[in-house]
Amino acid sequence: MSKVSHVSIASLDGITETEEALFSAFRQANSDLSSPYFSADFLKAIAPHTPGCMLARFHDGEEIVGFFAYQKRGQSLQPAGAPLADYHAAVMKTGYAPDWSRLLAATGAKRLEFNGLIGSDGLDRAPIVKHRQIADVTDGFEAWFASQKANAPKYFKNLGRCTRNVAKDFPDLKFEWTDVSPALLDWVLNLKADQYRRSGMHDVFSCGWTRDLLLALAAQKTGSARLRAGVYRRGDELVAAEICLMEGEDLHFWFPEYNPAYSRYSPGLLLTFDIIRHAAGLGIKLFDFGSGGEAYKSRMTTDGPLCYEGQVGQALALPVKNDQLQRAWLSMWRRAHIVRACEVSLKGQVLALLRLIERAQIRFQASIAQRMQEPTA
Repeated sequence: MSKVSHVSIASLDGITETEEALFSAFRQANSDLSSPYFSADFLKAIAPHTPGCMLARFHDGEEIVGFFAYQKRGQSLQPAGAPLADYHAAVMKTGYAPDWSRLLAATGAKRLEFNGLIGSDGLDRAPIVKHRQIADVTDGFEAWFASQKANAPKYFKNLGRCTRNVAKDFPDLKFEWTDVSPALLDWVLNLKADQYRRSGMHDVFSCGWTRDLLLALAAQKTGSARLRAGVYRRGDELVAAEICLMEGEDLHFWFPEYNPAYSRYSPGLLLTFDIIRHAAGLGIKLFDFGSGGEAYKSRMTTDGPLCYEGQVGQALALPVKNDQLQRAWLSMWRRAHIVRACEVSLKGQVLALLRLIERAQIRFQASIAQRMQEPTA
């Protein structure tokens, strides 16, 4: 493996045609970078709306041999577009690996945080290993459906029952495959805000720039990376919507939401299934559900390429080996990572972290109260 000699930094918003051509060539040589998150058009669309985003260029002498788009938050680096960008990677020329220590030195940062990194080259400690969850319909929708149904017959039997119940109770329900308008985006994000409040998670859209980023992608009609949405409507009423990021034959499921009044009919699951059926007919071959562990994903998907979660450099780690404390620390780290990504002002960070601490205290007190109520042996 050839070595990187140094790293230079440039504005992501000012990527040149030569750099874009190199980026695309390096990407095309690596099949693991097929996600629309690695499209140069995606990076160019989000750059004007992502605070602190820059482009690192890895060099071997005078030659550029790789790129990494990032955003700086205090003493930490994060992939550009975090926490919205589910996947990220150093896009390198074949035969080269990223030198993360040189990147940290060039940017004056102490650590790089990642959650969805493609490729483990250059990491200085063992990361958490995940799989991208993939629905591959290369052989056609019917072949995919038959295979998944054979592996999870009860799940798809229940899905069929939900489909029949919807057809009986709401014969006017219509599926649409549509552009993402500002009104549709607001509908989805308002429901997301309600969900964040109920769960105690940080609202990633309250900071403003993340919504602007999605609006920029929705407005992009000519680039290779674009937004589309599957929608259920009853007349003028929106029942469910799922915003998807697309490029070529790849589709990434991104932001699903549905009207809670219809929850007993599982409209979110039905909509995901209908999107696969419809988009497969349009030539989409690969549907990416991300790397989260939601149970429904395993019924519709198979394990795809690996991705990684962790840190490089001066890690924010808990120096305790207790498993329960480590799990609690990992949960807090993930939440704090999201806050750092979204909130670029000190005031916003402090308020968000105070809410996280308050939520952690409530959960801890509830756990203690439950233990005290448990009968002793």
